[in-house]
Amino acid sequence: MLYPLVFSLCALAALALLTQSLQTLDLIVENRQSGLTFLYITILALPQLISIIMPLAVFMATLYALNRLNMDSEMIVAKASGFSPWQIASPALRLGMYALIAHLIINLVIQPFAFSQMRSEILKVRTDIASQMVRAGEFVTPTAGLTVYARSIATDGSMKDVIIYDTRDDSGATTHTAKSGYLTRGAESASLILKAGNVQQILDDGSLDLVAFDNYQLDLSDVMAMDSILRKKPSDLYLHELLRPDQRVYANRKYRQELKAEGHNRLATPIYNLALVMLALCFMIRGEHQRLGYGRKIAACAAIGFVIRLTGFGLASAAEGDPSLNIMQYALPLSVCAGCTWYLLRRRRIRSLKHMFARKPKAPKRQRYLPS
Repeated sequence: MLYPLVFSLCALAALALLTQSLQTLDLIVENRQSGLTFLYITILALPQLISIIMPLAVFMATLYALNRLNMDSEMIVAKASGFSPWQIASPALRLGMYALIAHLIINLVIQPFAFSQMRSEILKVRTDIASQMVRAGEFVTPTAGLTVYARSIATDGSMKDVIIYDTRDDSGATTHTAKSGYLTRGAESASLILKAGNVQQILDDGSLDLVAFDNYQLDLSDVMAMDSILRKKPSDLYLHELLRPDQRVYANRKYRQELKAEGHNRLATPIYNLALVMLALCFMIRGEHQRLGYGRKIAACAAIGFVIRLTGFGLASAAEGDPSLNIMQYALPLSVCAGCTWYLLRRRRIRSLKHMFARKPKAPKRQRYLPS
């Protein structure tokens, strides 16, 4: 079961990562970031994707392995050798428990850490003043009253043949030209350093004031007025921050309900790994051997499993508006586990009751022969 699990997990994760990366790609291209930044942000989104698809991957791997056992008649040999259903199911249950523990670690530790790092990286990309201000060969207006042009931009961020038209000052419009320049940024300030250029300004009498310089610093702090505060989402918080949110930070009652629903969802979701494994066991290790294959059983089991998992997604979404549904996030997978356990344990007794209450066939009537 381990190899199908790894294969299905990698395949589903790659597909989900491809769809997720399309959103990140637009952000990276628009802000002129490197390929390493794109790869880093994409990898940081992987833990949440694995958390979503892991129960389904375990479910698919269990169905595949049990079907191989049945088709190769190994299940019949195991039963004929005296193995009980629980002995046959033991490897699958162990793998389900390992997946449950790994899923819990991802939900409680790895995902919030990775998403916090990803949110910080995305904030850096969005507030990158260099990408917001300058584009090679284009006139860019990052803020009202300021237009910037650079003929080319090197890999280290230095610009060649810079032109700046600035009308932010009430004294009048000024035009800055320079052979080169580069951007610098501090904690609360930003500036453009120009090298070997001049400043041109039209005076009130209509004359041109021209001042040459070797080194000139242009203040761009107002361009940094964009929102640079890191705002975390529920997916970025740890479990204690979700279940016990700080009311001074999260004063909105509805938002606190969403946080608690997210916290309960992280604790309840790993149970689906065990629940779906037990569902597959109920369909595949019980019943008579079918020489024509188990296509119908697998199709029915897969349909029920996907419905159960989709119902879990629906309960998690509904619990954000109704906190009383948080208990249902645990009740659904636990009820599946309980029902499958009862089915695997009580199946023989149910069969005996059926035979007990079944109508016995009538004995044939004896024919009486009269003497001739």
